[in-house]
Amino acid sequence: MNTKPNTGPSRLTVSLAVGCVVLLVVIVLLSRAFGAAAETRTATPAPSFSLKIGREKFVKLGDFKGKALIICFFAMGDKPSQKEALILNDLLKEYSETNLAVLGLALERPGTPAMKTFAEEQGLSYPLYPPDYDIIQAFGGLTAIPTLFVIDKNQNIIQKYVGITETNVLEADLKAIFKQ
Repeated sequence: MNTKPNTGPSRLTVSLAVGCVVLLVVIVLLSRAFGAAAETRTATPAPSFSLKIGREKFVKLGDFKGKALIICFFAMGDKPSQKEALILNDLLKEYSETNLAVLGLALERPGTPAMKTFAEEQGLSYPLYPPDYDIIQAFGGLTAIPTLFVIDKNQNIIQKYVGITETNVLEADLKAIFKQ
């Protein structure tokens, strides 16, 4: 009889190796799936600000204590900012029975018709104010617009979004805040 010596791994060894790899992949995927659900957000205190909005009138972070607050930096001549403004308006209407406030900070010169006209034409149900340099810096500066901050009832920033943020994403944040 002429038999060849077995120089490679046996079928059993190959099957065990493949099985171990598959098991590791499943464990990693499951840990990511359950880890994402149990992910905790790190809240950072929102910067205390005082924005002058008129003669001897100010809007301050303290004015929103006990409320969920969305602060959005816009540019009214910018199409993505206009879309975000409308998303926030619809969200505010949907959550009108809750303690939700929206503060729009429009990067326009005070009193320019673009900001005022847009707000009136669209029927925005939240105020738009021009931010000053200090408030922009207090929020870490801006790299793009729109930039949106979601602040919980304890005045902590729980999320920052750059670019258009869709309603379903913001609703998930609000549900988490209102469960607190």
